[in-house]
Amino acid sequence: MRCRSFVLLLALYTLTTFASELPAQKPTPASIERQQFNQVFVKVIIPVTARTPKQNGPVVESWVAEQLKELGETEYFAVTDWVPVCDGLLEDDEIDNRIWSGSLAGKNSGLFCPVGGDLPERNSGSVLLSVGGWSPASGYEARVTLADEPGTRAVEPVIHYSARGKRKAIPGKKPLAYVAILIGPPPRKPVTSHSDGE
Repeated sequence: MRCRSFVLLLALYTLTTFASELPAQKPTPASIERQQFNQVFVKVIIPVTARTPKQNGPVVESWVAEQLKELGETEYFAVTDWVPVCDGLLEDDEIDNRIWSGSLAGKNSGLFCPVGGDLPERNSGSVLLSVGGWSPASGYEARVTLADEPGTRAVEPVIHYSARGKRKAIPGKKPLAYVAILIGPPPRKPVTSHSDGE
């Protein structure tokens, strides 16, 4: 029995030594590319109306409030924090880009349909963001092209788009919601910690 244990330990030691001497696998171009792309974050903001009374929610930053004021909104509330939008062009797996469930607190809990985001285009230093859902009758979304640089930000209304992709704002009617967008730096590389003995 001791001989068997010794042989197994010797084999394990030999394999471990051999494996530790193999060169590290180089990252693929796709994995390098993913690490170099800027992140895109969105926050959903709802205007106060008779159907959507004001609720407590996440903070609305001062730059967002200023842009909402320029768009004519005086009363609003945020229903999400900053939510990252995954880049479907770079992912191998199925992407879950749910931004918001579409529900509000209280009696209007099922007022909107779930909302999702997508980055259908990245090229020439710009990124196209689409945030859609909102209504069972499809075609409501916020769509904007921004400079793909950290710190770029905007507030975009959610309005109706035709089947051909043309904006169809209805005069005198408030947008269903607004989407605040913020471009952040690429994800940081994971930090490895070392013990004091290393």
